[in-house]
Amino acid sequence: MSTLKETLTNDLKTALKSQDKELTAAIRMLISAIQYGQTAAKPVPEFDSVLGYRKQLADSLEMFPKNGEKYIQVQKELEIVDRYLPKPPTDAELNDIISINLAKIQPQEKPNIGIIIKEIKNKFPTCDAKAAMALIQKAISEKK
Repeated sequence: MSTLKETLTNDLKTALKSQDKELTAAIRMLISAIQYGQTAAKPVPEFDSVLGYRKQLADSLEMFPKNGEKYIQVQKELEIVDRYLPKPPTDAELNDIISINLAKIQPQEKPNIGIIIKEIKNKFPTCDAKAAMALIQKAISEKK
């Protein structure tokens, strides 16, 4: 099985041959993020480098006006980055993990949301923590 960097390098060659400027630029940024993570004082795994770059893009979306040129450009780049990440979990998958963890808690105990979020993040690294938090809070309120 090839590494993420090898996959990106092969896709970069294909994008260069097809002269797809957006794809080429996005893949180059991903490779750059991976190389930066590998050469840092404390090396970062490839996957975490790509996740970090994706988070930067998502945060930068908030700076641009919706439907503006830069907004659309960043959104397209996010879609390209998402191709190289595992699919995020469905609400049903998240609810399964949440219900299993809430079942372990005694009725008089207060649920530790941080532990549940940590378990979700370990199983699904691309999961949106805010969405997971909302589902956890909903499940807790229904349990009461």
